[in-house]
Amino acid sequence: MSEHLKTNDISTNPQQVQVKSCNEIRDSSSTNDSSRVEKMKARIDCLQRLRKRSDDALQANRHEVYEEFQRKKTNPIQQERKREAEKLLAKQEAQVRGENYERKRFWGYSAESVEKWEKKQEKKAKRSNTGFTDFNQVAHKKYKKQINELKPDLEAYDEKKIATTLTTTKDGKVVCIDTESSFYRDANSLRYASVDNVPSPQEVDRLVTDVSKQIAQREKFSRRKQADDDDEITYINNRNKRFNEKIGRFYDKYTREIKGNLERGTAL
Repeated sequence: MSEHLKTNDISTNPQQVQVKSCNEIRDSSSTNDSSRVEKMKARIDCLQRLRKRSDDALQANRHEVYEEFQRKKTNPIQQERKREAEKLLAKQEAQVRGENYERKRFWGYSAESVEKWEKKQEKKAKRSNTGFTDFNQVAHKKYKKQINELKPDLEAYDEKKIATTLTTTKDGKVVCIDTESSFYRDANSLRYASVDNVPSPQEVDRLVTDVSKQIAQREKFSRRKQADDDDEITYINNRNKRFNEKIGRFYDKYTREIKGNLERGTAL
């Protein structure tokens, strides 16, 4: 009897082991499935975020393109006319109320800004005579302009002056030597330059910038008149441009109003 029980125990043990292994496999497969589902959810969330960012960027680009289109659609000449009309209307309203328009307009400015504006207008009036008379006048105007743009370093100048004019004697005393002959050169001086007189890198960079600016200006103002970038292009070559100018001298006064209506979109 005991032997029969032992054989039964031995016969049932492999089945139990097989059931346990199947359960373990199911548990491991379920954990793998859950991890796969989590990874898939994370990937879907990441994909949704990327799609949202792409949609936002697309909407922003469309908005910028629309704004740029609206800016190009606006006519600068029409805007200038609108500002002039508003200014004229404000003057008329001030006259009706018995007020001084210019005085009231200046109430919004400070005394310092008014002084700066007056100085700017004076300089502008001096530079208004841009007609060519002779090469000496052109050279003088260019020299004055370069002098006005020159910004000297007064602190470095004073330091060099003090270092040049002061000297130490054998007794150890610091005395001041002749400033006119040591610091400033005259016609009889033999001092042209010294080893210590080396410009700083900032001064060299400023000189390079100034020379590059002059070269760019010479290339810009050549003998041949360059086309203005803000002008409206209504020609295909120089010959067609001259023809359009001749036609415009006779017919612009008739077509100006029609052209303005077409640009505003109010033409019949």
